[in-house]
Amino acid sequence: MAGLFSGIRRTFAHLKRYRHIMAVLMKYGFEELAGILARRMKIGLGAKGLPSTKSETLARTTLAQRVRLAMEELGPTFIKLGQLLSTRPDLLPLEYIQELEHLQDQVAPEKIDKIRQQIQEQLGASPEELFADFDPTPIAAASIAQVHRARTKDGREVVLKIRRPNIVKTMQTELEILEDLAGLIKKRRLLPETIDPVRMVREFSQAVAKESDLANEGRNQKRFLRNFSDDPTVHVPELIEEFCTEGLLTMEYIDGIKPSQVEKLQQAGLDPREIARRGADFVLKQVFEHGFFHTDPHPGNFLVMGDNVLAPLDFGQVGRLAQQDRMLLQYLVLAIVDVDAGKIVQALERAEVVDDETGTSELTRDLEDLLSTYADLPLKDIPFGEAISRVFDIIRDHHIVPPRDFTLMLKSLMTIESFATELDNEFQLIEPLRPYAKKFTTEEFSPSRLYRQMRTTARSATDLAASFPEDAAAIISKFRRGLFKVHIHHEHLEEFEQTLDTSSNRISFSVIIAALLVASSLLVAQEGTVLGLISLEAMGIIGYLTAAVIGIGLVISIIRSRKY
Repeated sequence: MAGLFSGIRRTFAHLKRYRHIMAVLMKYGFEELAGILARRMKIGLGAKGLPSTKSETLARTTLAQRVRLAMEELGPTFIKLGQLLSTRPDLLPLEYIQELEHLQDQVAPEKIDKIRQQIQEQLGASPEELFADFDPTPIAAASIAQVHRARTKDGREVVLKIRRPNIVKTMQTELEILEDLAGLIKKRRLLPETIDPVRMVREFSQAVAKESDLANEGRNQKRFLRNFSDDPTVHVPELIEEFCTEGLLTMEYIDGIKPSQVEKLQQAGLDPREIARRGADFVLKQVFEHGFFHTDPHPGNFLVMGDNVLAPLDFGQVGRLAQQDRMLLQYLVLAIVDVDAGKIVQALERAEVVDDETGTSELTRDLEDLLSTYADLPLKDIPFGEAISRVFDIIRDHHIVPPRDFTLMLKSLMTIESFATELDNEFQLIEPLRPYAKKFTTEEFSPSRLYRQMRTTARSATDLAASFPEDAAAIISKFRRGLFKVHIHHEHLEEFEQTLDTSSNRISFSVIIAALLVASSLLVAQEGTVLGLISLEAMGIIGYLTAAVIGIGLVISIIRSRKY
């Protein structure tokens, strides 16, 4: 009961936001979803709330463009969702990915008084007390945090990344609304089966929770510092740890040029082609050597210093490749080198990412078609980004669910190739990838690797043989005692359960209506009173009226359910 009332309170608290979301959905041509949401919330938009959809405007925009425009108008949380979805080509087709990449996380800066108060809460003193100089004008403002320049009392130039006040609570409210929307979209099957909106929102919630924790970002940054401490081509900004908390990061100020400003780079005597190569090397080292990588290495997350040194920024979004992910990557690279689609399918099955609905023969045929497209091309001429894009199409079409970080890794490689080709139009990522592919091929048949595999296999077989008598005895014992359990998972069982519950409620109300009608009919024909207060005839009429009210409510409920 308490959960029911808390849900009602939450619904009323979100009511204004729901109305705004429905208005935006209507504006960009998503009337069906807006209607479902309105019926779900039992509210209407009203004449003023319903924007007029201009068919000529909608006709000039694609569905993907309308999704982006709607997210922009819905504000920071939806913009952040779009940006994170732009890194997930396993969830969305390429046209949506390319459109969502245009989302700009530009938000009006917070009032400086609130920022000062936030610094006071995080560090225990005002910025004027802590720093020799503090610039009240932000150099960047995004949905989660904004950045200000400052100078420490010992003369170091620094930047402060300050989390916006109450942003965690605000985003939590928005995420609750997103969960409702995702559930409705999935339940009504408004998207292809290959797109799971509930999974999208769940992963988005986890990503936002990590990104809003600036202490977590600081830990990521320190790991990058360690990983690239001996690399003269990369400079990771140093953290000023005495001024770092969960809601505030302080780091050295980087005086550099954005990689997208090619003319400025050339005027400063820097080499765009060398920067392109170093950017690719930076990401490839993360993926193949460290197993810890930046998931969105677009030009806005870098500055270029003197001597073509790259300075990466913003470490809130990172991925980690587990040993299983690295093995999957290695098997895939070897299969592509051997132009063997069967090996790719085996690698996917070994990684347990192939859905029960996937037909391996159709999957193998599509992979063979993909490999044959590039089989006769020299390695340097293979368009890596295009090939990976087609791989993601196959992944979605065949219900393959790769590990999240594995997907982020592939998208990171696609992003850095785009980054590099903007600086050098002749750049091909496949060339710097060649040494890693060669290394995989060499390691696959190395004596040390074969020895490790034999030793691991022998140990596993020994452990299995040793534990088999005990495991078998335990299973037999459970059978004898009637304790052996088999867990069965049925898809869409929740929907069946809800339908059954609704049907049983309607049957119960129907029985109550019938009972009221029968009882009322008997009472109307009788004379006398109840406790001398009300006549039996009046009691019968009240029974008729009660049955009528319940019956009308039941009919309305049935009619509404057919509209969904």
